[in-house]
Amino acid sequence: MIAAALRAWRGPLSAAALLACAVAQAQAPTLGASESQARALIQARLVASPYKMSERARSGRIRYALAFEPALVWPWPATGEQRVRVRDAAAATALIDVCADCGDEAAPDPAELRRYLAPNAWIDSDQRSVRAFARQHARGQGVERRMQSLVKAVQQHMNGPIAYRDYLSASQALASRGGDCTEFAVLLAALGRAQGIPTRVAYGVAYASRFTGQSHVFGPHVWVQAWDGRRWISYDAGLGRFDSGHIALRIGDGLPEDGTGVLAAIGRLKVIEASGVIEGAR
Repeated sequence: MIAAALRAWRGPLSAAALLACAVAQAQAPTLGASESQARALIQARLVASPYKMSERARSGRIRYALAFEPALVWPWPATGEQRVRVRDAAAATALIDVCADCGDEAAPDPAELRRYLAPNAWIDSDQRSVRAFARQHARGQGVERRMQSLVKAVQQHMNGPIAYRDYLSASQALASRGGDCTEFAVLLAALGRAQGIPTRVAYGVAYASRFTGQSHVFGPHVWVQAWDGRRWISYDAGLGRFDSGHIALRIGDGLPEDGTGVLAAIGRLKVIEASGVIEGAR
């Protein structure tokens, strides 16, 4: 089982365990796989970083040169934290800046905000247990304080076993207290919606300094974005915080089909450059 393959790397909010979540939940052949097979599958979806990226560097602005090999035309999402410029459409290369506020995404219309506030089958924010948990743990005024308090609550609550077999709804994750970064994300998104905060789910990769014996790699990851009235801001209950080591490939509504094709794309993704950008530079 995948869980057995990763048990040795698990710690509190372990990047090693959480970054691999999307691989296991989307790959049926991993069920019952041996430890070596599970590890090999995970490693096949790791993307090498050309450089070591310190925590300090990831707190600033990073400009990535990205490509797909073989070439793949990919609809990179622009967000409030991710600025996208396609360098060569035919070769499927792009320059992407990631930082706390360097994105240029247009503001959502009222219909989009209503969509990201409404419950669905996986972000079931209308469930009594989810609403009660949100009321108990959302503290402070404003979106930022409430979301940060909910991030901490999810981290503390989700202390059960890492599980990759299922794609649980928020209420199921709340009851089981286990899962992977997908369950962390759908639960956090549902708690935000239960508090009247529009939320959406980001599917992509996140940087880890060391993972399964490899150094400085990006692995599949899922996190949450919340609308604060001006822009979408990312919150990561799985890894603890969002930083410039997160690259979004798709934005969705927490539904399993929202991640369709993302893992295949990650398997072809190459990080050519990753460099810090001086403040004020474009």
